[in-house]
Amino acid sequence: MQIRVSLTIRFIFIVSTILLAVLLSIYLYTQYYLSESFYRRLSNRTETTAELYFVVDDVDSTLLRTITDRNKNVLHSENITIYNQNKKKVFTTNDRKGLPLTEDLMTKIQLEKKYRFKDGKYHGVGLYYTQTPEPYFIVASAVDDYGRAFLAQMRLIMVLLFLIVILWVSAAGWYYAGKAIAPIDDMGQKLNSIVPKNMHLRLTQQDNQDEIDTLTYTINQLLDRVEDTFKLQRMFVSNVSHELRNPLTKMSSQLEVSLIKTRTPQEYQKTMYSVLDDIQELIALTQNLLKLTKVDGVKQDLLVDKVRVDELLWEVRGLLTKSNALYQIELLFDELPEDPDGLCMLGNSALLKTAIVNLAENACKFSFDKKAIIRLRCLPDEIQIAIEDKGIGIQESDLSYIFQPFYRSSQTADIKGYGIGLSLVERIARMHGGTVDVKSSPNIGTTFTLVLPSNITF
Repeated sequence: MQIRVSLTIRFIFIVSTILLAVLLSIYLYTQYYLSESFYRRLSNRTETTAELYFVVDDVDSTLLRTITDRNKNVLHSENITIYNQNKKKVFTTNDRKGLPLTEDLMTKIQLEKKYRFKDGKYHGVGLYYTQTPEPYFIVASAVDDYGRAFLAQMRLIMVLLFLIVILWVSAAGWYYAGKAIAPIDDMGQKLNSIVPKNMHLRLTQQDNQDEIDTLTYTINQLLDRVEDTFKLQRMFVSNVSHELRNPLTKMSSQLEVSLIKTRTPQEYQKTMYSVLDDIQELIALTQNLLKLTKVDGVKQDLLVDKVRVDELLWEVRGLLTKSNALYQIELLFDELPEDPDGLCMLGNSALLKTAIVNLAENACKFSFDKKAIIRLRCLPDEIQIAIEDKGIGIQESDLSYIFQPFYRSSQTADIKGYGIGLSLVERIARMHGGTVDVKSSPNIGTTFTLVLPSNITF
């Protein structure tokens, strides 16, 4: 169901419910008021008749009937009858058929002294008159034709009023619901024109300080992130294509040259070794891509290794110095806890080692003296591992992109690499609930700080 239709239906339901409640309240109050007024008039007529009959000596039955018949205030189908203790009629105002005096009615009148009741269309009042030596029962009845006609007319007017109001509310609800969702419709049309062709465009904010403005601001932020993602995706595809094209082009060129003419076995062997190097380069690139996929697929509930961070750093030092004799790793333990468990954390040992190896290897690779300094600080709630180098540094314009896969700045173009290592480090840190901070000054050096949580109870 469309929002406009839904809003209109809800608006009609709310207004119709309120209107029905108001109209029903008015009708019931009017009905009660007319009924009370009629009973009061009938009761007054009954008491007046009793006073005239029993108290006034000059009024006899014939005169009282004459007075009653000529009274302009006589109610419709009015009949007032006086009964003695034996249920015998003593007096009646006219020959109209009144309500009979039953034993049950006599009992109720005698108990309540003045009893009101209704029998079909007749309203009745029973009076137990005790101001004479012998008590009498007086039963009066009449039909409230005026009240019934008034209520019928009132019902008709209320039904017509209800229908008119509902029709008006339906039109007004449809109109205002359309106005309410018009900004959303407009927003949808603009979004269709923005994504994916015009990602540089944004929705216009009206500065009305309302929910639409908040939604517009949120969508614009989302569009910023989507645009950045598209840019990174294009950059990723471009860089991957470039990294794959280089070794494939070299392999193809070498094989084509070798096939131009017959070569000696030594020349063929040289070509094969060169092609093998290119193949190994492709394998290394593929393995790095698989590592990224593996990290994205690891679940946090599988990070259950008890990792001793200082021991892990010694392993990294041994691994890097063994892989390259020029690399130098200096370990500095600035703040260590008295409890050895303060050096431990829950995580994946292999992934953490991969992250630290990548950072330390980059530090050695880009440092002027091929040296990396690793500082370990153990705080109550976190473990900080800072890897410093004194090298070419990173330009400020490149800092926001260094954790994106395959991104390489112009400064590192002549140094072998794929631009995957830092992306891998950032994902491993995030998976462990940590962060990677970086500070760099061009031609002075760079410091990467791996911050990992340590508030784990073993």
